[in-house]
Amino acid sequence: MMPFLQIPNPVSEPPFTLSDGVTLFWRTVRDFAKGTFERLPYLLVGVLVFVLFWLLGKVLRKIINQVAVKSHAIDDMLANLVSRIVSTLVSIFGFLAACVVIFPSFKPGDIIAGLGITSVAIGFAFKDILQNFFAGLLILWRRPFRVGDQIRVKDFEGTVEEINMRSTRLKTYDGERAILPNGDVYTSSVLVRTAYDKRRLKVVVGIGYPDSIEEARRVIHALLARTEGVLSDPGPWVYVTELAGSSVNLTVYFWVESHQANALKVSDRVVTGIKLALDEAGIDMPYPHTVVLLEPQPDGPAILSRPPLRVRAGANGQLP
Repeated sequence: MMPFLQIPNPVSEPPFTLSDGVTLFWRTVRDFAKGTFERLPYLLVGVLVFVLFWLLGKVLRKIINQVAVKSHAIDDMLANLVSRIVSTLVSIFGFLAACVVIFPSFKPGDIIAGLGITSVAIGFAFKDILQNFFAGLLILWRRPFRVGDQIRVKDFEGTVEEINMRSTRLKTYDGERAILPNGDVYTSSVLVRTAYDKRRLKVVVGIGYPDSIEEARRVIHALLARTEGVLSDPGPWVYVTELAGSSVNLTVYFWVESHQANALKVSDRVVTGIKLALDEAGIDMPYPHTVVLLEPQPDGPAILSRPPLRVRAGANGQLP
């Protein structure tokens, strides 16, 4: 028979007491304090490095803004944006340098690699925001218009109040605010009404066929010469542009200062003055006429004996 093997009983561990827990806690605190004091010089040096880089970013931001103001090479808003980006990049570089000093095992390349992996996802998630951001940069850099200009973009027209990194703000002529995404502004056709000091307007005037074209020209030129707001250089032009059904149409071209409020005021003076001046000179300004021919009927002897009747109707087409 096989001999009976006896398995010795395991040695039971003593129970964990409160004093053991207190001892373990104080040991952990002591080790943490020891490690902290050992790393304290590195921590102070890292904080000092970060502060130095932060101050350097502030100085660079101030220098960029001052150079932009003095040289007028770039827009003030663009200079402010560039200075903020430079300051932020310098501060980030200082933070990474401080982390390397405090934690020698820290590798900035790991963070850069992680950002490279997630850049595609971030680009898709913030596609519209990034598009408006870069469009705002191009608008501020190329400066197709500036704050204070009067522009028209699609269905919106007004005065530019602000150009930021996301949108362009307009104050419309009706006193409303329109916020246009920079991506739409940069990719759309933009009419800048105040890009130049002068702006040309035109008015179409119709005179009767029996009236003298040269006399009408003389009256209109005299009226433009004494109208406040009409510029003499370049001078106004009066051209015959159409032989319409009821009138000879003259197109009057004249130049004014480019702001919209001034253009509306001068246009009102010119149109009102032309009407009064032509009336005073006895020159007719006919409204459209309609000629109605009543053809004779073959079975109506009374009508057959009459010639075709020409009736001149009013502008609304009704017979008198």
